[in-house]
Amino acid sequence: MPDPDSAAPPDNPAPPPGVSPKVRTFLNRTLSTVILVTLVTLAFWLSQPWIFFLIFSVLCLGALAEYFHLFSDLGFRRFRLYAFLVAILYLALLFSPLWGYRIDWHGELDGLAIAVLMILMVLFRVRSPLEGFRSLDEIAATLLGFSYCVLLFSFIPKILLLPLSTADGAPASTYYLIHLVAVTKLTDTGAYLVGSLIGKHKLVPHISPGKTWQGFWGSLVFAVSGSYLVWWLLGDHVPLLGPVSAGILGLCLALVAVLGDLAESIMKRSLAVKDSGHLMPGIGGFLDLVDSIIFTAPVYYLFLRLVS
Repeated sequence: MPDPDSAAPPDNPAPPPGVSPKVRTFLNRTLSTVILVTLVTLAFWLSQPWIFFLIFSVLCLGALAEYFHLFSDLGFRRFRLYAFLVAILYLALLFSPLWGYRIDWHGELDGLAIAVLMILMVLFRVRSPLEGFRSLDEIAATLLGFSYCVLLFSFIPKILLLPLSTADGAPASTYYLIHLVAVTKLTDTGAYLVGSLIGKHKLVPHISPGKTWQGFWGSLVFAVSGSYLVWWLLGDHVPLLGPVSAGILGLCLALVAVLGDLAESIMKRSLAVKDSGHLMPGIGGFLDLVDSIIFTAPVYYLFLRLVS
């Protein structure tokens, strides 16, 4: 007859063997990054205007949807329909030159979009009783989301529309866009890898407790190294970049990319939201996917306009 004590389970059974959460997150993030890079590379390889329009529109409108979803109070989603309608019209007009339909007032689209959205919101608001400061807060929150997710992000197609050329005179805007995306994503990768491995000292714990100074310095190293690597690989396809500008631009993009990441953290922490979305395992939602490039794209556009 077996001993009852020997058959009883131990008080503290050993956990079943498996992959640690940190390793699982790293594997999910790596897989999501590979899928993302594959899609972007395919878009660049095909170089069809409708593919760029489709990818950008999905990312832009998806980020806008996630932004409004951050607000648990439905009142702050009051004007989201107007924001989406203006955004769709704005994107259609913004990409029109890719189909050969450049309009004379194409450069004024940003201001016109804000004006139309403001008019629609005021028109809706005068039909309902005011609620003190809240009435202004709802309008301001909508304008912030539209500016953040649509206008800042729109510098990606604006780079595509620049009349840039390679050393042989061929169109070069897509090559500069490759450089921008690569440096921005390498910044995120460097911050995550170095921060996960040796991160100890918190960077801004009141905004993002997970970010460390070690991860910050890692992002700078990855960005500058990646900038030089992509510049070397692209060669004569990016004649506006040189040994000095590639390093300085990589450093500037890294600094701004970190700010872009912190900007989303500010929104999530202010609204007491942990995750903006779960689109891609290990990365997050649309906002997590584009938060850095939302800030780096205007800086890169300004660089190209100054040196071209």
